[in-house]
Amino acid sequence: MKKTAITLAALFLAFGAQAQSSTMTQPHTYGLLSIGQGHLNADCSGVQACDRNATGGKAVVGYAFGNGFSLEGGYTNFGKFRASDGAVGLSARPEAASLSGAFTANLTPDLGLVGRAGVARVRTKLHADVGSLSGSDSESHTQPIVGLALNYALTPMARVELGVDATRAEVQGERANVRLVTIGARMAF
Repeated sequence: MKKTAITLAALFLAFGAQAQSSTMTQPHTYGLLSIGQGHLNADCSGVQACDRNATGGKAVVGYAFGNGFSLEGGYTNFGKFRASDGAVGLSARPEAASLSGAFTANLTPDLGLVGRAGVARVRTKLHADVGSLSGSDSESHTQPIVGLALNYALTPMARVELGVDATRAEVQGERANVRLVTIGARMAF
């Protein structure tokens, strides 16, 4: 009887420790902050200077249901892209507010592969300078947004994540794909 009680107590403690170390498999809320490089897939032929790469970032708040599925709301700034030709300069800055579903497949206990898909309200701000004249415009369109990430557990509550997100920017009927490759920190709370 004493051996059974000790065995049950040991199993109870082991399962308790396992539950504490597997926070990511339990329902929880989390936040993700990332920074990285954005790329605008625009045609720059015939333009004197064109910078289609820029620094961007994203912030995400999510709720993980504990079975690999999550619901995420986020803001992504893809960066500020510039082009100029003589006295004419143009800059574009796409940003998105998104609502996505995500699924995390645990490759190992510490390594996870995350796929995301959802909808985003993509707002693209344009600013043009022609000599001493300047003007701005912005348009918002609903677009699909997708992402793929690989994350690694540093602790049961913290993960580092390397990811890519992609959507489409549109202004005055002109469309261009935009993506952001990031590295960031994900914290469960």
